[in-house]
Order: sequence, then structure tokens, then C-alpha cells
Amino acid sequence: MSQIFIGVGSNVDREKNITSCIIRLRENYDNFSMSPIYETSSMGFSGPNFYNLVCKFETSEKLQELKLNLNKIEMDHGRTHGETKFSSRTLDIDILYYDSMIIEVDNITVPRDEITRYDFVLRPLVDIAPNFIHPKEKLTHQEILNTYDIKELIINTVNIKI
Repeated sequence: MSQIFIGVGSNVDREKNITSCIIRLRENYDNFSMSPIYETSSMGFSGPNFYNLVCKFETSEKLQELKLNLNKIEMDHGRTHGETKFSSRTLDIDILYYDSMIIEVDNITVPRDEITRYDFVLRPLVDIAPNFIHPKEKLTHQEILNTYDIKELIINTVNIKI
């Protein structure tokens, strides 16, 4: 089994889409856990605020199969691919880590650059795995948070019953 960390975000019907996504992930993946949900400013465009969180789970799926299954969850929530990079999203799921591997294949790059750049990715990672070591940086999430100049977009924590 591989340990996976994903980022999940939505700024269109946020509560409905995040709730539905979490339910699907819990049904399909083992040892599921999730961070608190954070409300964050939209980045790179003027739009509604996002809800963002990080989920951790285990799977026997290979990376490409996992990506296809996560894309299906996005599409089932109204996501169309090929959208403008910085725009509203019904659901956005990014693979942040696949075990501790460093991979660049078929438009998939893990670990994701966003981990060391944005608080809405790093803060939830610190919440659920503060001592996980970033395979490129060779630092824990907590050390990255303490060391790097992280762009701050988090507004507050959101409480959704899931």
C-alpha cells in the first residue's frame, strides 16, 4: 500500500462539493484522514473564496490509476479540464505526495511545488503530518513552515459536518 497526500479545494458550492468529495474518498481509500478545512482567498483572479484541506490515505493503485480515479471524482462534481489556470473550481484535487517518491511523468509531478509556496497546502499538511519529510527539501512540514517564506492566503478555519 502506498501513502498518499492530496489537496482538495472548491470555491463553487464549496460545502456541498467538499462534503461529497470526502464521502467518496472515505468509501474508496483505506486509513483515510483529513486536515481541518480552511477558507482561503482566491489566488491569481478575483473570485469567491475557496475551501481547502489535505487528505491522507493508503491505496494499492499505481500513480496513473490514482490520478484517473481522482479526475473522475472531479468530473462527477462538474469539473471540466482545460480550464484557465487561475479560475473558479467546483472541485480541484491535486496529488501532493505519492509515498516519498519524486516523480515527473504524464503531466504528474510529485511532490507538488505548492507545498513549499502556499499556506493553504502546507498548513493542513502540518496539521495531519507535521513530521513527514519532504523528499526534495529533506525537511519536515513543520520545518518548512518555520523556515520558508510561505504566501499566506488562509482567512479562517471552517467547520463542516461530514
